[in-house]
Amino acid sequence: MREGWLTRPAPPREELRGLGIALIALPVAALPHAWYQPAWVTLLMALAVLLRGWVHWRGTRAPSLWVMSLLALGAGAMTLAHYGTLFGQEAGSALLLVMIALKLLEARSRRDVVIALFLGYFVIVTTYFFDQAFWIGLWSLLGALLLTAALVQLHAARPLTPGYLARRAGTMLVHALPFMLILFIVFPRIEGPLWGDREDRDDTAQTGLSDQMNPGDIAELLQDETVAARVEFHGEIPPTRAQYWRSMVMTDFDGRQWRADRGDSSIERPAVEGDTVDYTVTLEPTRSRYLPVLEYPARLPDDAELRANHQVIRDQRITGRIQYTASADLTRPPGSDADTPALDPETRERALALPPSAAPQARAQAGLWTATHDDPRAIIETALARFSGEPYRYTLQPPQTTGDHTDAFLFDTHAGYCEHYASAFAVLMRAAGIPARVVTGYHGGEWRERGGYLRLRNADAHAWNEVWIDGEGWRRVDPTAAIAPERIEQGLQGLSPSEGEQTPDFLRREGLSWLQQARFELQDWREFIGFRWETWVLAFTPERQQRLFERFGLDPRDWRSVLIALGVSFGTLAAGVALWLLLRGRERRDPAQRALYRLSRRLRGAGLAHQPHESVDAWVRRVAAARPQDREALEAFARHYNALRFAPLDRQGRHEQRQALKATLARIPRRRPATDTDSDAQTPADTRL
Repeated sequence: MREGWLTRPAPPREELRGLGIALIALPVAALPHAWYQPAWVTLLMALAVLLRGWVHWRGTRAPSLWVMSLLALGAGAMTLAHYGTLFGQEAGSALLLVMIALKLLEARSRRDVVIALFLGYFVIVTTYFFDQAFWIGLWSLLGALLLTAALVQLHAARPLTPGYLARRAGTMLVHALPFMLILFIVFPRIEGPLWGDREDRDDTAQTGLSDQMNPGDIAELLQDETVAARVEFHGEIPPTRAQYWRSMVMTDFDGRQWRADRGDSSIERPAVEGDTVDYTVTLEPTRSRYLPVLEYPARLPDDAELRANHQVIRDQRITGRIQYTASADLTRPPGSDADTPALDPETRERALALPPSAAPQARAQAGLWTATHDDPRAIIETALARFSGEPYRYTLQPPQTTGDHTDAFLFDTHAGYCEHYASAFAVLMRAAGIPARVVTGYHGGEWRERGGYLRLRNADAHAWNEVWIDGEGWRRVDPTAAIAPERIEQGLQGLSPSEGEQTPDFLRREGLSWLQQARFELQDWREFIGFRWETWVLAFTPERQQRLFERFGLDPRDWRSVLIALGVSFGTLAAGVALWLLLRGRERRDPAQRALYRLSRRLRGAGLAHQPHESVDAWVRRVAAARPQDREALEAFARHYNALRFAPLDRQGRHEQRQALKATLARIPRRRPATDTDSDAQTPADTRL
């Protein structure tokens, strides 16, 4: 093969003066994609950048058009083979990255590099398909800064210093920020992610709560410091003991495992009576439809419904971070059905069901209680008294059990976490003929003074019970309050580990090394910044935009309202910029220039205004020739002006010269023009010398 078939001469370096910065800017803009794209995409871009840099700086021969065509076909085929399509968020982003890499490799003119740089801005946008964290926003600004600096250098006639490029590109981005902010607020919001949701894959982030509960499941979550939700209260913060965040209700029990209810019908939302606790929840992805709400729910989000078991279900699964506002009526018993005379037979049967062979010892114990107590309230108190006495203990590391887990816990190990007590209590109640179920969610949390919000971790997962009492409805009973009241009063921070047990480091900040303390402090700051980014930027949903428009009598769904908002916003911005430029011009004009401008305006009518090309001395001589009676004052004005402008004066000297210039200006009177046809009298456009 001929050498020219495989390679071709590299273009002159002067033609691609900004290519060096482009070879840095484009990889920086594309770097976040390395976490989400196949390894071969990242490797291809890295090799293309390195090879193009070698060609550019060493002046070696570049790949020919035939080679580039084969590489382009191969890259497209690999993308199609990997994703099965060339369209969509992931496949389209991968194809964009490889095409940019190949465009860099074959660039021979300024136009080629400009195209690659503009595609780099699209790469920055596509990053938000995969992650919208605060650090992505900062990295996007860095990428945009470098891309803009490369464009500035590319169109410059000579090499520019890095400092100048950084200042110039930074100034351009700062000037663009107001326009970006206006478009962000005013432009109609798209319901849901741009170009649809990402594919719902198994590696999607999710919280630790499951719709199934086995002994030990929630205890395992105690080690999970991942944030599940953050809550901002709009008013008084309820005490920790009242912060029960209801998520799932579990009625079906197979002897070991509890499963969340799925088929309950929807009911009307309750009428709000009295004061409520209003709050906004920022919930992490759960891949379920259950919304944690503070008991008892009073107001719910528009896209949620209240089920008959008082759990709140969303229309769609939560595959991304969401934010919703709700209210709770703390004066109403959680799950209250006082207005319902009796439990319907089907629900009662489910809430009493026990497998025939399950918990024989617990059944016998419950039989003794029913033989001595007729009132279900007395049976409930007897069961709680059993837990609060010896030898039961609340442990962070429950022991493994064999055989029937309920009997093993109640009569052998006597040690467990919240789910052990909740499960055993429900079995005891059902064996005693009292309908009972398990409720899972979160309790307590950690109040963050920095930010003013409640942080719920996966470790704050909790299980409690509800029992049915005729005439009262469903009543919340938390066995944990009997065995470990400090857990309910203070949250996880109130837990006291048993001998030989260790509280997770993120719960105990005392006694840790300075490195661990620094790590947690850094995590707290990162979380605070990320939370504010979420609440101020990511949570600006179509609903919030509509509420904002409604304050001004507009509708974001009406294009006329959008045009009005855009016109008013950009008009206000333009007026503000014009006013700033006017004030800035006045502030930058020093006292000598202001005096010169005033004198020139005073003499404008006589056709003696100062011209931009004239020095002050030449102008004074011209005016003195026309007005000899003011020669002395005009010459004094020129002396004081030159001294104030150019002489190395101290503070006192400058003050004296300003006063003298002001007094001299007062001695030069205004004269009317001899005729009204002096067409050459002009206002100086620039009085700087």
